[in-house]
Amino acid sequence: MGYKPKYAAGSRKREPDIIRTKPEPKKPAAPPPKEQSRAARIARIVLTVILVPLCGFATVKLLMNMVETVGRPKAATVAKVKDKAILDDFDAYVEKRMSQADSGLTLAHLGLTELPEPTVEETEPVHEHYTIPEDALVAPKPDQSCFGKVDSPAEMEPILKKAKWILDGQKTYFQPTQQIYSDSWIRYYLDSSIFAVTWQEVHDDSVYTFSEIKVEDASQFRRHLADGTYGSDTQYLTTEMAETVNAVVASAGDFYRFRNFGAVVYQGQAKRVEGTYAETCYIDRSGDMHFTRGGEVLTTQAVQDFVDANDINFSLAFGPILVDNYELVEHTWYGVGEITEGYARAALCQMDELHYIVVTANTTGPHQSIPTVAQFANNIAATGCRMAYCLDGGQTASIVMNNDLVNRPVYGQQRKISDIIYFATAVPEGGSDNG
Repeated sequence: MGYKPKYAAGSRKREPDIIRTKPEPKKPAAPPPKEQSRAARIARIVLTVILVPLCGFATVKLLMNMVETVGRPKAATVAKVKDKAILDDFDAYVEKRMSQADSGLTLAHLGLTELPEPTVEETEPVHEHYTIPEDALVAPKPDQSCFGKVDSPAEMEPILKKAKWILDGQKTYFQPTQQIYSDSWIRYYLDSSIFAVTWQEVHDDSVYTFSEIKVEDASQFRRHLADGTYGSDTQYLTTEMAETVNAVVASAGDFYRFRNFGAVVYQGQAKRVEGTYAETCYIDRSGDMHFTRGGEVLTTQAVQDFVDANDINFSLAFGPILVDNYELVEHTWYGVGEITEGYARAALCQMDELHYIVVTANTTGPHQSIPTVAQFANNIAATGCRMAYCLDGGQTASIVMNNDLVNRPVYGQQRKISDIIYFATAVPEGGSDNG
């Protein structure tokens, strides 16, 4: 609404009386002014608040300079310099005010009251890139100060933020909004070469234990055979072998000494082959998973050719394949193991480059169901993994972090086995962490 000034009635001049013989017709009333648009109001503010002060500022400065220089001819040269300085000040003032006006118009257009703070581009912390020798029997010891645990997924948000240099733009399946099994902890490890987080969820009345790992170098994803040699008759608990090799996270493997099927490859050498029915998983020296199906490789030489062609480091022989190149694989029959009955399950999944999940499904607390392979595969595929493969289940299925058993195996006890897979830090003892 327009502002109408009020005047005292006594101060008005009296107009002479005018006698009219015929009343003039009334002119139609002018329509009320339309409400100004937001842009128009802001433009008026710009003119009133910015341009008017600009003119006043320039006028005052120039008059002051004229007063100083009148009657002083010798000061003419100095006056020119001062005039230039005044104009420079005026230009800077105009630029600043117009920038503010432009920001005001932008905010009005976006419906905001203030512009967001500019983001500061962070730089990756400088650190060494380490590799563990392929023939090393043990990995470097993890830094105990890099382990931690929380009871709420939201508390992991700052840890995930610190881990972004390891993740290298990849997204984790674990999120601060994760729905976890209420009677469980979230465990994590983070240094400059590895990030790992382990937690539990409930699916189909089974407790799934997930451990998600991202490493910087493929040499940090390793397989360990009991006593460090192929064919040893000695067997150990998963926790025992994990401690021996300094694992950050470990999982039981395929118990290759208990079953005689699939293709067994260790340190790039084909050791044993029975490929009639089994589907085999291979890990190459870049850390990627590959598969062969039953009947595809039937001789040691055929496996070695596959190993050489794909630069394979080691294999896992159990199965079946659960996910292949993001596609869920369905089975109605598998020549190895139980797939249509409820059974404690274990799997290895690859999410992305050097990014993995190991998972088990067990009975725990009030949750006393165990999945078929089809149920297990569906829940595994829901992680968004690229590849997934069943490891030995039942009492063998176990996940260890920092030498502690995280899941509850069948009968509540681990089984002694012949091999594990594990993920290790590559930072030498005494090296710097990612903090």
